[in-house]
Amino acid sequence: MDNIGILDILKNFHLISGFRVSIHDTEFNEIYAYPSRLSPYCAAIQQDRENRRLCLETDARVFRKVKETGEVAVYSCPHGLCEAVAPIYNYGILSGYLMMGQVCTDKDKLTPLLQKRLGEGREDAKKIIDSVRQVPPEIINSYISIMTVIAEYVTQTNRLAPRGGDIAPKIHEYLNKNYPSKITLPQLAERFGCSQSLIIKAFKKQYGVTVMEALFEIRMKNAANLLLTSPYSVKQIAADCGFPDQNYFSKAFSGRFGLSPTAYRKQGIT
Repeated sequence: MDNIGILDILKNFHLISGFRVSIHDTEFNEIYAYPSRLSPYCAAIQQDRENRRLCLETDARVFRKVKETGEVAVYSCPHGLCEAVAPIYNYGILSGYLMMGQVCTDKDKLTPLLQKRLGEGREDAKKIIDSVRQVPPEIINSYISIMTVIAEYVTQTNRLAPRGGDIAPKIHEYLNKNYPSKITLPQLAERFGCSQSLIIKAFKKQYGVTVMEALFEIRMKNAANLLLTSPYSVKQIAADCGFPDQNYFSKAFSGRFGLSPTAYRKQGIT
């Protein structure tokens, strides 16, 4: 089971329950979710700024309650959907939250709520309501029990890194070791179990540059070293340093060092 990724776990749970399942960091930022998009009902509701504000304030209030109690919280959102939040820990430190929701126990109660939030006479109201999965209360309780087990599994395997100053150095180390590969912010967020916004802020604060700027510099320095110390072609060096496009590499290298890769190599030899 250790080889199962977090997204795989969320996907499997969604397939059997119908709940949208998500993981959030300690600042309530969503890190993982399946499905990635909101349900049609929530998407329609949150088109209105005030409705969205109500959603976010309610969720934040529940997250804070879970943080204080350390227990699962089950609640009804302002728009009639059933939600639940469980805490996730990393070596005993709160590192995030597991959330499931966007289902209901009675679809008939959603119709007046939707009309109140969006106004009467909306042509697609029935279609929006029909998209919500109705789950009996006793079955919801069973799913909450399963959700608790998932939260405990994520906790025991320490898969979600806590918020802290050690994230930026770990990412920098990862860049140094994996710079030949394609690296993106979403990939880093998934790997280190934190939001992209946290990575951006922590890395910039620690190193004074963005993650992509640091990655570019690491690639450039390694390419420059290979040009002077290896017999490999410019094309091969470009690919080995994370630049599959040789033309882009040559242009970027010239901009960084003031010389083309070939001229830089010749200068180093002479």
